This record gives sequence, C-alpha cells and structure tokens, in this order.
Amino acid sequence: MISRLSYRARQFRRTLAPGITANDLHEAESALGGDLYALFAAMQPADQRHCLDVYRRLRTEGEDDPDLLAAALIHDAGKGGESARRIRTWHRVAYVILGTLPPGVLDRIARGDGGLARLHHHGEATLRLVRSAGASERIAALLEVMEAGRRDDPRAALLLAADDAC
Repeated sequence: MISRLSYRARQFRRTLAPGITANDLHEAESALGGDLYALFAAMQPADQRHCLDVYRRLRTEGEDDPDLLAAALIHDAGKGGESARRIRTWHRVAYVILGTLPPGVLDRIARGDGGLARLHHHGEATLRLVRSAGASERIAALLEVMEAGRRDDPRAALLLAADDAC
C-alpha cells in the first residue's frame, strides 16, 4: 500500500512539473518519425514524460526493438490532441480514486465526452490514432494487447510491466 501511494505521489508531482527537455523531444522524434511523433507531440507534457519514462525503462533493461520502443512512446496518445483540452488534473486524480472502487463503477461514471471518459477510453483512442497515423501492424498489435491488459505476448508484457513501474 505504501509503495502504491509513493508511486501515485511521484506520478502526481510529474503531472505538475514534468520537466521535458529539448533532448527528450529529439530522442522521441528520432525513435518515432513524422506522423507518430506528431501524436507524441500532441500529448500533454505529463503524458509525454510518462511515455518517455516507460521508453527509457525498456532501454535500460536492454530492449532495442524499435516497434516496442515506439509503442512505449505513444501508448498514451489517446490522451492527446482534443482529449488533452478536456482532461484536467482533477480528472486524473478522480480517475485514480475511482479506479480503486469495485469493477463497473468507473464504467458507469466515465461516460460521455468529458475528461473522465477520455481518460477511461484513452487506450481505444490510442489504437485509432496510431492506425490512422500509419503505425506498423506490430506497434498496433502491441498497443492492442496492452489495452486488453493481456500478458500472453512477451513483448507486450514487457511494455505493460514498464508502464506499471513508471
């Protein structure tokens, strides 16, 4: 419980002060290229920071699969663009709290087109965005398995584990 609280406190601090550098942006652009980088650039800085942290964690663990690393950098793209204008800090806090309630509660509350709904359905939005941006089928497949929370694909399991750790 304490480690989960510590994780959430770090996550909240990064939301307020994500500290994205020009080097971070250059690294993401080099790994993603044009259209996929545009998805990364459309995310809020806090989401960019998180995706960069997932990417770097995988790199530190010795991963060099370009599709896996690209998926790490854009796995939260569904929180960007139009969604970014609707998601506020209080939505993020409420989403985390509501996620601790019994299954189905969040589904009933996070409806419509507001910030909570955008957060709750960001995985589906990410898949639509990456496919329309021309991501490889491997990247889309990794994100689809990640969205489903399945760990039967070893590469997607690495991505999920890094996401959970960051």
